[in-house]
Amino acid sequence: MSLRRHFHLAHRTVRHLVVGALVLAALVGVAVWQLLPMAESHPAEVAAFLSARVGRPVAFDGVETRWTRLGPLLRLDNLRVGSGAQTVRIGDAEMLVSQYSGLLPGHAFTELRLRGLDLTLERGDDGQWQVRGLPGQEQSTGDPFDALQGLGELQVSGGRLAIVAPALGIDARVPRIDLRLRVDGPRVRAGLRAWMQPGRSPLDAVIDFDRKSGDGRAYAGALDAELAPWSPLLHAAGITAVGGSGRVQAWADLREHRVAAASADAGLDNLRLRGAPRAMQRHPDEAVFDRVQLRAHWQRIGGGWRLDAPELRFGARADQRVLDGLAIAGGERYALRADRIEAGPLFAVLAL
Repeated sequence: MSLRRHFHLAHRTVRHLVVGALVLAALVGVAVWQLLPMAESHPAEVAAFLSARVGRPVAFDGVETRWTRLGPLLRLDNLRVGSGAQTVRIGDAEMLVSQYSGLLPGHAFTELRLRGLDLTLERGDDGQWQVRGLPGQEQSTGDPFDALQGLGELQVSGGRLAIVAPALGIDARVPRIDLRLRVDGPRVRAGLRAWMQPGRSPLDAVIDFDRKSGDGRAYAGALDAELAPWSPLLHAAGITAVGGSGRVQAWADLREHRVAAASADAGLDNLRLRGAPRAMQRHPDEAVFDRVQLRAHWQRIGGGWRLDAPELRFGARADQRVLDGLAIAGGERYALRADRIEAGPLFAVLAL
């Protein structure tokens, strides 16, 4: 038998297998759709099914079912996961059983959906970041992510986020977030979209880290940002960005739950910076730049830090002030180095 004939037979066999699998999946879907209403009158069987999926005892006070294109959606009243002192009280929630996508690598069989969750991201005096407000965290004194192990993907819609960092002068409230979070052993992955004002200038963020060691990577950015709504978070060294628009992207390296290094890439128009108010001053000083291009990297070094800006340019191309190569180090002593210095923009910022 020729090689071409072998290939033709193999191709036809694979095609038949794929068609058969699709037909079988469709038949299973139809059967589940027909039987789904019966689940509401058999909550014990539903609890046993979910317990097997989650790997821990699951209990609830009532269940309503609905079929979706992704699989059965269960509305659960007073959902609890675990037993005894380890019980996690989640409350009213929705759980999607992804019978098809859950078979794919990296996809969860279950998705837990919550609405209106209040979360807090807080930086301690030691520089470590921690999150509060996750389901079941109030019953645990240890790792806040332990309660989510085995629950598949957590989806939060219409949540709220407080960001508190006293040492950085940040105490802000984000009134709307949508969050997707998954805990797989020590690994935590999350994606978030946040709005300071409805429908205006959303911020996207992702994080992937080891919850035991606290090491990982994070990203936050907006390709069409408006800085004014986000000004409560854009605060450093007594200077706040209160206006401007354009592209802002930032990456961070995490070590032991602390930010060990960060990089930024931005192109902004009409950037407006405001200094801290001084005694007997009615209006704080401001500096306005019609165009700013920035690529910078910040890192901790020993007991201090260093900031390098390979690209830092102020103004339009016809009248551009170039500070490329600027480097600043801080700690016990401060130092500044630059390949060339256009003093105007630098003095305008320092005056704030």
